[in-house]
Parts: sequence; structure tokens; C-alpha cells
Amino acid sequence: MTALKRQEVNLSNNINNVSEVYDLSCIYGENVNLALWRRNISTALLDDIAGLVNTHSSFALRAVLKPSEVKEWLRASLKQQAFTALENDMTFLAEVFADLFDLTHVGLRLELLNKTMCPRFHVDKLLCRLVTTYTGGTTQWLLEDNVDRDRLGAGANGQPDESSGIYWHEDAIQKAMAGDVLLMKGQGWPESRVGGLVHRSPLASPDNRRLFLGIDFA
Repeated sequence: MTALKRQEVNLSNNINNVSEVYDLSCIYGENVNLALWRRNISTALLDDIAGLVNTHSSFALRAVLKPSEVKEWLRASLKQQAFTALENDMTFLAEVFADLFDLTHVGLRLELLNKTMCPRFHVDKLLCRLVTTYTGGTTQWLLEDNVDRDRLGAGANGQPDESSGIYWHEDAIQKAMAGDVLLMKGQGWPESRVGGLVHRSPLASPDNRRLFLGIDFA
């Protein structure tokens, strides 16, 4: 892929919705902590997702790879028929992340979850992360005008999100759709005018599993 063009943007909101993959470079904007690519996923990819979920109860696959190694790694990890559309999509997103940050390798995490991963609103202790949920419950986050960052972590005094005061309006909690690509700044991003994205995982259970992909700096 051609390296994604880096651009500086100045937005009043901390989220930038993009219509094309190359617009994810808006994450470099000093006032942006989430670049959100709303996308439709193909029928072939939906078929692969259904096939994978129907043949596994749960798994957690992790590796540090070059984007070109994703397909071979996934086939070796699953030890069964190829899921070509899923392999292609994961390879593409790994290439996007690597190009955006000039990386040779990325940290890849593909998980079929039957329990909730990170149920409390939090900020990741890293530079930036790409996530997408192929099926099941999707990532939730808070806008800057609906979050009290003093209530993060110990500031919640052990109370759940619903009573800690971390948000003011429950109906303003944001939610991704299946297939959406979220590029989220963490608290390690240097010289940002906005804090890392405050987000959480949705509920998951054996009856409501989610297939989740995360891509990180290696």
C-alpha cells in the first residue's frame, strides 16, 4: 500500500467520522482522539465470520507479525479450512495501521470472546490502537462533553460506571456498529490537546459472543 498521508486537522469535536480508509490519518489532529470509519462488510466476509463463529466456542490468538504474514499465521492458528475474506480483511487493516505509523511489524489480536473483556470505561495506556468487532457487541465510548475524567480508575471509588459519575447522560454513550474501524488514541500519544479515548467493551457471554480484532504497535 501507499503510505497514508499524514495531515493536521483542527476539529471542535474529538471524533472524526471518515468515509474512506485514507482519511484515518486525521488521527494525527491534535484535537482528535478517535478516527471512526463506518464501513459495510461484504457478503463473503460475513460468511467467513459466521463459519468461524459456528466452528469455535472461543479462542484468543495473538502474534507480532509483518502484515504480509497475517494470512499464513491465521491459517496455521485455526488449523482448518481457509477463511479467505477474513484473512484479506485482517491483512488490509494490518497494512493500514503499519502504513499510518511507519511500522514493519504490528501486534495482532483476534479473539472470539464469550465473556466481557473490559467492562469499565477506561483509557488505554498506549499510543494508539485499531479495533473492529466483526460480530457481536461493539465498542462503546464517551464524547468529551459527556465524560468526567476524574472518575476514571480509582476516581470511581469502586463504583460501577452506572453510578460513578463518569458520564452525565447514559443515552449519549456512543456505540460502534459491526465492521466499523476505530482508531483510538491512548494516553501515550504525545502533545495531544485531548486525552485518550474513554471507552469500554460491551457485555459478552456464551450466548452473545463477539469476534474482535485489535491491532497495536508491536
